[in-house]
Amino acid sequence: MKYENIKEGIFIERPNRFIAYVEIEGRQEKVHVKNTGRCKELLYRGVRVYLEKSGNPERKTAYDLIGVEKEGRMVNVDSAAPNKAAGEWLASGGLFPGVKRIRPECTYGNSRFDFYIETQERNIWLEVKGVTLETEGAALFPDAPSLRALKHVEELVQAKKNGYDAGILFVVQMEGVRYFTPNRQTQPAFALALEKAEAAGVGLYAYGCHVTRDSMEITYKIPVVLDPDKEAGDNLEAIAAPLLKWYDGNRRILPWREDPAPYRVWISEIMLQQTRVEAVKPYFQRFMESFPDIASLADAPEDRLLKLWEGLGYYNRARNLKKAAGVIMAEHAGVMPSTAGELLTLPGIGSYTAGAVASIAYGEPVPAVDGNVLRVIARYRADDRDMLNAKVRKSVEEDLLAVIPRERPGDFNQALMELGATVCIPNGIPKCGECPWEDRCQAHRLSAETDFPQKSPKKERTIEKRTILVIQDDVRTAIRKRPEKGLLAGMYEFPSVEGHLSREEVLAFLKEKGMHPLRISRLPDSRHIFSHKEWDMVGYCIRVDELEPVGGSKEGLLFVEPSRTEKEYPIPSAYAAYTDYLQIRLGNEKFENSYQTAD
Repeated sequence: MKYENIKEGIFIERPNRFIAYVEIEGRQEKVHVKNTGRCKELLYRGVRVYLEKSGNPERKTAYDLIGVEKEGRMVNVDSAAPNKAAGEWLASGGLFPGVKRIRPECTYGNSRFDFYIETQERNIWLEVKGVTLETEGAALFPDAPSLRALKHVEELVQAKKNGYDAGILFVVQMEGVRYFTPNRQTQPAFALALEKAEAAGVGLYAYGCHVTRDSMEITYKIPVVLDPDKEAGDNLEAIAAPLLKWYDGNRRILPWREDPAPYRVWISEIMLQQTRVEAVKPYFQRFMESFPDIASLADAPEDRLLKLWEGLGYYNRARNLKKAAGVIMAEHAGVMPSTAGELLTLPGIGSYTAGAVASIAYGEPVPAVDGNVLRVIARYRADDRDMLNAKVRKSVEEDLLAVIPRERPGDFNQALMELGATVCIPNGIPKCGECPWEDRCQAHRLSAETDFPQKSPKKERTIEKRTILVIQDDVRTAIRKRPEKGLLAGMYEFPSVEGHLSREEVLAFLKEKGMHPLRISRLPDSRHIFSHKEWDMVGYCIRVDELEPVGGSKEGLLFVEPSRTEKEYPIPSAYAAYTDYLQIRLGNEKFENSYQTAD
């Protein structure tokens, strides 16, 4: 629906329901208010309003107040607008397909309903209610007690009993609303009547509108939540507003968050998988310095890339970054794809990373569901499903897709992650007193926070016994490159032997390989846990007179000075107990040590 001849003004006051005073082009003008509701949260001194000039020169008021700005968005306050917009929308099949006939303003029983609609199979009585009251993303009706509205609901229940179809359409006269709920505080009887109507089979519909200064059009469906407190465990409609408010006051300052360019978001999200934020910060800084853009990452030598990644673990993440960068250069002209669907085609990018990059960097309203998110949602709903199950994860993604705020999708996803990382923590007691959902969280209400999420029993890790050999002469140490496929693929390691060897067995093994030890010393035992297996290691330091490639060439050994090992050869943290013996450092410790030396 369209308006003609719109003027902009500044609201002054509203002495009664029907008139108001507005400043228009520097003069005070008495205008007609086309809404008998209170609208106190909208119409206050100094707010910008919009008026339609009347075409009737005989009228005492030359303008009708039809719109107002609220926090940067337009709200239509014309009481006649919902019926006009609904009539156009219904005629186009917007709510009921196959409409044959629409009759406005028809009497049924003791009520006059807004529409009587006939389709091929149904005869429907429909009442339309305009909604202008909104708070924290929820639309509420009524804004003042209404006996007429209560009577309409009761008559619709009777129509349903008499064999008709019946429904109430709440037309929310603004954008950006996440759910509709009856204003239980203002009129509890109306909320109770809606519950009875729904139980009787009366359809409850809520739709929002695209509103401009001179038009209003029904455009999007809004969930109807009859009792947000009661239904908190079953729906997610009410989570966004308190979550974003909490996030605005509690968000951590993180380098990728302050400059959310697509490349930076992508790198940070890959690094953050299975790794704490504080551990990632220095890695992220060094990575950006070494590979500031997609082109430099695509051209990165693998050994240099893995050395820079050393200590972060899960090294295939780094390899996939390089592969994906190559694809972006070859197929996307060096520009990061902007949609979750396109991002999913890149190596190493799954639904979580695609959602994170698309929402944070590009503003696409798609969810990013990781372990933190699954945990907080499971607790919020006391959901006892296995959150590691792929179908359950997909279900949570679909639920969040329906409620993610279109104006702040990136902040919404980051807020969920932040809540899980800092408040609804995985280990220990969650900090429920700091949670924006404390009053609504079902697990908290049951005092069962740590019972969720429930997980299927993990498979037992296989335990591998290994003997680590640190073979040295006066200046060099023997290392070798692991196979290009499998665990720790392409990384460098100390030579090792399966099983736990005694000192005598090590000596015999080395002589068989053509080495002649001068001294063998036992090193501390060590254990390293991977996701699916565990290494139980014993170690020996073997001093030889001189390392020569002759004896070790069959084993693919390299003989390298410890300083070069620290700078050039990526060694997994699984061997940290033995690199310590050589006085070299891995990952962050290596860089911290170099910075101290530089000072």
